[in-house]
Amino acid sequence: MRTLMHFYRRRSERRQAAALARLSAHFDAQLLTATDIAITAARRELMATWPTTPLADRLTVRGSVTVADVQETAWEHFGLAAVPPDRAATTLRARYEVRTGAMDLDTDAYDDQE
Repeated sequence: MRTLMHFYRRRSERRQAAALARLSAHFDAQLLTATDIAITAARRELMATWPTTPLADRLTVRGSVTVADVQETAWEHFGLAAVPPDRAATTLRARYEVRTGAMDLDTDAYDDQE
């Protein structure tokens, strides 16, 4: 009898661990999407200034995407109220590098990195 109860307890613990892993993966996916939205918004804001920017200055004008922008986007689009700044900065660094943000955007995600 003891082994049967132990089996059910282990199964419920495995289910709980799997549910927490799914929740964490969902949070990470939402944070990645919020980061992509923030980068896209910063690029669109930058491109909106191009018609009024002289042609010679277009390569020197840069946009900005911050960790606070990622947190704000996560709140607005997904209702994620408590995104830790270090986690948002890590995600922003990863997506910034993948989406070649260094070409036209500046970020503060590298400021807190050791």
